[in-house]
Amino acid sequence: MLVGYSLLILVSCGITEIDPPEIQSVVKFLNNSDSDINVVLTNWPLSGNGNTVSLNISAKQEMGNNAFVFENDQVDEYFSIIEDSENMKIELIVSNQLVREWAPPVGSFGKEINNPFNKDSWRFESLSPPFNNDIVGKIVFTITDEDIGD
Repeated sequence: MLVGYSLLILVSCGITEIDPPEIQSVVKFLNNSDSDINVVLTNWPLSGNGNTVSLNISAKQEMGNNAFVFENDQVDEYFSIIEDSENMKIELIVSNQLVREWAPPVGSFGKEINNPFNKDSWRFESLSPPFNNDIVGKIVFTITDEDIGD
């Protein structure tokens, strides 16, 4: 009887040590233009090693999957990650031609300025049910025909 009781104590102690999954969001770039584009993220802090990430995004599609952990506001948490990144830039390429380059500063510049370093240019979309039980949403930056120059 004591052996069974000891086993119960051992098992119940182990259960309390399991950490809940971290709550995450993903970063997405939505190509709302009529052109296929390439988004090049140089010195991208969410790449894991600060390297360049290249996203080939078809017209009217979205891409990106860099998950990050957040505690409060997803957009603010994302910007707290990128605001200290040095030499970071985002290039927009259409038909192998550079059509736009964005670089810091990071901040809130109003919704009328579409720039991936502008907090006001991002929106949060919740995912219900959560993906893999821990990704609860995505933050999305939308690229338009105006960004391309069309």
